[in-house]
Amino acid sequence: MLEEFRVSVTINGDINKVWDKLVDWKSQGEWMALTKVNSSVDNGGVSGVGTEISAFTGVGKFGVLDKMRVTKWEPPVFCAVDHYGKLIKGIGEFRLTQISPEKVRFDWYEKIIAPKFVLALVKPGIILAVTYSLRKFSRRCARN
Repeated sequence: MLEEFRVSVTINGDINKVWDKLVDWKSQGEWMALTKVNSSVDNGGVSGVGTEISAFTGVGKFGVLDKMRVTKWEPPVFCAVDHYGKLIKGIGEFRLTQISPEKVRFDWYEKIIAPKFVLALVKPGIILAVTYSLRKFSRRCARN
């Protein structure tokens, strides 16, 4: 089954600083709801095409592991990933647009292919959780 999700948020800040915070994969767990993130960058690597990312979203041992690989890398405006896990497949995109000297729009997009039962479990909370998380990310960017 295929589902598409879109969420946008406006962030006070410079596009380069927002980009740097966005692609700091490990810190995504600090603002993405119930998620812990690891990547191939954790041990001194550099982000870009080919970066491997694992994100576990859930509580305790109950949740979903999402494995991703960066497929497009256009700093400071665009990053695309391929979801290639056992249950979740598809694409994800981050797009930043400087809409004024002090504001950046962050557009988050996912096209997820997963078994019906998985989407039935996660779909209701995805938009709420991602909207909450992107707003939290926006507040973090505004503070720094």
